[in-house]
Amino acid sequence: MSVAWIGSQPVPLTDAIRNAAKLLASCRCPVFTLDTDVHGTRSTIALATMLGGAYDHAKGQVLANEVALFTNHGGMFTTPGEARRRSSLIILVGEIPPLHHDLLQAWATSQPDLGDKHTRRWFHISGDETSSSHGKLLRQLKAKPLRGEGLSLEATLALLRARLQHRPALSSLSNIDSLEKALASAQFPVFVFSGGSVEAAGLVMLQGLIADLNRKGRASSVFLPADDDAWGSALVSLWMTGFPLRTGFINSLPSYDPVQWDVQRMIHAKETDLHVWVSGRGGQTPPKGGKVVLISLSRTDVPTSGAAVTIAVGQAGVDHDGVAYSSRIGTFRAVQAATPSHLPSVSKVIGQLADALPGRREFAC
Repeated sequence: MSVAWIGSQPVPLTDAIRNAAKLLASCRCPVFTLDTDVHGTRSTIALATMLGGAYDHAKGQVLANEVALFTNHGGMFTTPGEARRRSSLIILVGEIPPLHHDLLQAWATSQPDLGDKHTRRWFHISGDETSSSHGKLLRQLKAKPLRGEGLSLEATLALLRARLQHRPALSSLSNIDSLEKALASAQFPVFVFSGGSVEAAGLVMLQGLIADLNRKGRASSVFLPADDDAWGSALVSLWMTGFPLRTGFINSLPSYDPVQWDVQRMIHAKETDLHVWVSGRGGQTPPKGGKVVLISLSRTDVPTSGAAVTIAVGQAGVDHDGVAYSSRIGTFRAVQAATPSHLPSVSKVIGQLADALPGRREFAC
């Protein structure tokens, strides 16, 4: 079974590595899009450092939205474990990604055993644009809806904040009286949200609401990333460069700019001449880049359309062991290969690419 192609022709892996290294060595402004585990992210960033490139995530816009809350505004956060053990009032905000539904269902089958020991109650803040795809989960949690007619999620959060501060408002929200009573008796209400369904303005409004509640009592929030691997990559970038993803290198120094180093924008604006697509999970296709040369490292069994070089790579936790971020425990964890395969890891392939580059300094990974 082939694991490497030049164009559409299968070739030995060493030939594909050699050809890709030549393309990397001759380019002037490479960009990297990644969707991989911790080791793959580290290797990709190290290669971008060597080449003076920029890197972003395949889900860059959603991730940038989540990162902006921390880099631009800040907030009050607690861990899932603390919320499960201390909070009798959970307020869900917007859509919660399906990967976190098991966590919420586990909370529903337990009761707080530290501090506030009342029976746990649930509410759900939504807007007109909020999908009903997780209606089954809300029914299982018996979550009371908080929404206003014709209001977006951001407007609903603003109206809720105004109502809780006893300010006049032109609209009303369903079940607002029930929420006010629940907040009055709860010792530690927790708002659960994901950056995938709430715009930046809504995230800031939510944190302002939580800050208001903390003037008279205690309240916090649990941030559940839209994608655990993407958030793990952001943390890896942070410890390697001091900045999250959407970072580029100028004179070997990292420069963070969520607009300038938006890789998709750079491709469409023709600010790059080489795009390296790194996707250990597969299932996505690189954005079309006109005359931009494409090198694809993807979990695939066929060559990537439009790629000058395609190398098949494995997925951590499926094809090989690895390390991944887990929002349930709030840190990184080791993952074992479920079905070990012959596919090489992203970090191994990128290490071979770095070794094949002519006249380059040591690969710092």
